[in-house]
Amino acid sequence: MAIAREFAPFVPFCFLACYVAFLLAKPSRIEWVLLTLLGSAAGWAMAVANMGLANMGLANLGPWIAGLGLAAAGWALLAPLVHRKTAPPVIVLLALYPWIASTAVLLTNSAGGMVLDRYLLAADGSFGFQAGFHAAAFLLRQPAIRHICELCYFGLPVAVASLLHTASARRLMIVCGLLAVSAVAGYAMFPAVGSQIAFADRFPENPPATNAATAGPMFQPGEFPRNFMPSLHTAWGLALLLAAWPLGAVWRGGIVIYLIPMLFYALASHYLCDLIVAVPWTLAIWSALDRNWRHSALYAAGAAAWMLLIRFGLGVLYSSIAVPWALAAATLAWPFVWTVERARQNLPAAEPRLDA
Repeated sequence: MAIAREFAPFVPFCFLACYVAFLLAKPSRIEWVLLTLLGSAAGWAMAVANMGLANMGLANLGPWIAGLGLAAAGWALLAPLVHRKTAPPVIVLLALYPWIASTAVLLTNSAGGMVLDRYLLAADGSFGFQAGFHAAAFLLRQPAIRHICELCYFGLPVAVASLLHTASARRLMIVCGLLAVSAVAGYAMFPAVGSQIAFADRFPENPPATNAATAGPMFQPGEFPRNFMPSLHTAWGLALLLAAWPLGAVWRGGIVIYLIPMLFYALASHYLCDLIVAVPWTLAIWSALDRNWRHSALYAAGAAAWMLLIRFGLGVLYSSIAVPWALAAATLAWPFVWTVERARQNLPAAEPRLDA
């Protein structure tokens, strides 16, 4: 199973997430020692097979991380058979995420076709500047900040794993799964490949000038996955915050600190409108799990309205610079505040437990 190039950097973090979930589940000392030795042996074998003894060293930790992750995932599947509490078996999905995601997004447009990146670029331009281009240019000029943001962006599986031993784990994994499935539908309805591909000759230092008339479909071959509407990183980041909210101020603060660099890198990799649409998209699914169908429908309608506005109503966005800013503020402010407050009231701040 091939891995699309944009998903390849997630591979070591997905394996690391499995091992982190195992450690946070507080295994017994003997379990920890045996699994770590087994994972290290598997990593050593992979390192020898891939690089040979001469090139092995601390700089090539990938095989060892993979070995530890695979051992943790295997134990998570086997432990329930011997009535042992350990990391939840769902961590296997974290290990498989790069392969599953690659297959899903490549299948949506395997033969290539029209994408709507010019519409997204024009919609971003209605705000008065190209936020994604400027964010990417800033990161390229600041390598230290870029490395931090990049680490947080690709380290999202580890952030998810950090909550799997808490009372919010079940809801978080359900929401993340539903977001992943629904996002594939979003990619099919509003295909885009990102500015780095669609406008490679102008990205990021020289963003194209835009207006309502510059939008139009453009052809892109199938090797570039369509995975930009909505931003799944933004959606999962919001899900992390909502899941952490009832766990206390420390969890909330930690997730916020993590999200700042992660979402900045997401902005540099996506379109601003892509991130905005992800907010009501996420809240629609979160509200549906509460069986609050009315609010879920309103949030879904908000996400759909943005997609329709970008595709057919750019003239409205360009009628005044205040229009996109007002719509974005309305989209981000009241539903976010309402949903976080509802999560705080309805989900108990339970102590972390192993069987969540």
